[in-house]
Amino acid sequence: MWEWMYEGFWDKLEHFCYKLCREESRAEDLTQEVFLKALQNRELLDSFNQRQCKAWLFATARNLYCDQLRRKMKEESLMREMLPEGVEEPPDQTAEAALGTVDLETLLELLDPLDRAMFTLRYEEGYNASELSKIFHLPPGTVRTRLRKARTLLKHELLEE
Repeated sequence: MWEWMYEGFWDKLEHFCYKLCREESRAEDLTQEVFLKALQNRELLDSFNQRQCKAWLFATARNLYCDQLRRKMKEESLMREMLPEGVEEPPDQTAEAALGTVDLETLLELLDPLDRAMFTLRYEEGYNASELSKIFHLPPGTVRTRLRKARTLLKHELLEE
């Protein structure tokens, strides 16, 4: 079944992903991510017929792409919140300048180990709340609450410095 899916849908799925994001490298990454998800859900896919497998692959690609867009929009929103009004400096340079004056390791040590691990996986590795909930065996709502509290604490500490 796995070989059939890979051989039969890699090119079609990659083309679909390219139509979504209009970047060849992102389309390749997204296609690869879909097949990694398929490997993680192999038992589920084995119970599907061929049409259901195809539908699952394409729906997963669309969902992952939407997750990426939401993540990007949140990051941009956070950057706008962090920049004082009227600042003409590009976000990259502002972030670099801010990071240059802050010891990130020391700042992250303010969080308890579980929150630090969640925060790092979420914002450095790109895991979402449902993925983190599976890793840490917590409800997704609890993960989101802990991440929000961690962000609030870190933002408060950054603003004091």
